Amino acid sequence: MSAEPKQSNTYPKDRKKLVQLERQLRLNEERWRAVMNNPFMGISVLDKNQYFIMTNGTYQAMVGYTDEELKKLTPLDITPVDDREINRILFRELQEGKRDHYELIKRLQRKDGKLIWIQLYVFGIPDAVSIGQRTFGMVFDITEKMQAQVALQAAQAEIAHSTQASRMGAMAASIAHEVNQPLSAMIASARAGLRWIGQTPANLYEAAESFKQIIRDGKRAADVVEGIRAMFKSGETSRSLLEMNQLINEVLRLTNSELQRHAIVVHTELDEELTPVMASRVQLQQVLFNLVTNAIEAMEPVIDRSRIMKIKSELGSRREVLVTVEDSGKGIDPQEIDRIFGSFFTTKLEGMGMGLSICRSIIESHGGRLWASPGSPYGAVFQFTLPAILSRERGIVLGTKAKRYRRGFAV
Repeated sequence: MSAEPKQSNTYPKDRKKLVQLERQLRLNEERWRAVMNNPFMGISVLDKNQYFIMTNGTYQAMVGYTDEELKKLTPLDITPVDDREINRILFRELQEGKRDHYELIKRLQRKDGKLIWIQLYVFGIPDAVSIGQRTFGMVFDITEKMQAQVALQAAQAEIAHSTQASRMGAMAASIAHEVNQPLSAMIASARAGLRWIGQTPANLYEAAESFKQIIRDGKRAADVVEGIRAMFKSGETSRSLLEMNQLINEVLRLTNSELQRHAIVVHTELDEELTPVMASRVQLQQVLFNLVTNAIEAMEPVIDRSRIMKIKSELGSRREVLVTVEDSGKGIDPQEIDRIFGSFFTTKLEGMGMGLSICRSIIESHGGRLWASPGSPYGAVFQFTLPAILSRERGIVLGTKAKRYRRGFAV
C-alpha cells in the first residue's frame, strides 16, 4: 500500500499573513481617518506644483471651499497678495531640498472674502508613485488670538501715547515755569531801569543796579536752560565689552512678534569673528530697536513686493564695527536725508521726531557715526559705526580672517 502524500502548510501560512496585513491596513486607515476627521486642525496635501490633492473637513470649513473646489487651486490663490512671496520662497526651498519643513504665521482669504489668520506647519513626504514629493500641511486657525493681540497692542500703544503726552505736558509746564521766573525778573528790572533813567535828573545809580540785576537774572536763565540740556544729553553710563552680533540677535528676538505680524523675512549676514565694542548695552539696544522698528513701519504699506529686512555686521575699512539695517519699504525722500536726524523732524503722523536724533546722539557719544542712504532699487539703508576694540586693547589674540554666515528666516 502506497503512502498518502503530506498536505502542504504553505497556503494556511500565507493566508494567515494576508489576514494580518489586511488587519494592519484597516488599522492604519482608521488612524489616518481619525487624523483627517479631527475638528481642531486643518490638513492639506499638495502635489509638486502646489495644487491641493486632498483636504480635510476642518480645513474646508476654515476657508469656505469644498474639497473639489480646492483641487483646482493652490494655497497662493487663497493668500493675500502681500503674503504670497514668502510662501513662494519657502515652498521652493522645500522642493529643492534646502529645508525639510517650515513654520509660518500668515493670512488666508476665505471664499466669502473674509481674512483669517493661521499657524501653518509644512513638511515634505516622499511620493512612491510619481517623481518628487508631496507637501503635507497642518493648519490652526488663530484669528481670535491675533485679533486679541492686535487689540491689546492697540490699547497698550494708546496708553503709552497718553502717558507720553502727559509726561511731555508736565515737562513742558515745568520747563516753562523754570525759565519764566528769571525772564519775568529781567523784564521787571528793565522797566525799573527805564524809569530811573527817565527821571529828571536821571538816577544813574539805581539804573545801574537794575541793569546788574538783569545780568544776574540772565545768567540764572542760562543756567536753567543748561540744566535742561544736560537732562536730555546722554550722560556717563556704564560701558563694557559687548558683542554686536549678540545684541542684534537679542533685538530680533524682542521684535519677533512684530516681524511675524507684518510677514517680514529677515536676512542676517553677521561676521562671526567681529571684534567687540566698548559701549552701553541698554543704549545700543535702544539704537538697534529703533532702527528695526522704523524698518518694520516703513514696510507696512508695501503690498506689491516682498517685505525683506537685511541686517549686516562687518569690520569696516577703518578698523571699526559697521552695522547695516536695510528695508524694502517706501524709502526716504532724498531731500529729507539730511533732515531726518534733526530734533522734532518726523514723517509719521503721530511721531515726535526724537527717535533718530537720540540714536545719532548715542552713537556719537560712543565715538561713532550714524547715517542713512536710499536703498536700491527701493527702501532705505541705515548704517552706524563704532570703534572696534583691537586685540592689544583686549589683551587677547583675535583671528585675522573673518568668517561669515548667512541666515534667512521667514516669520
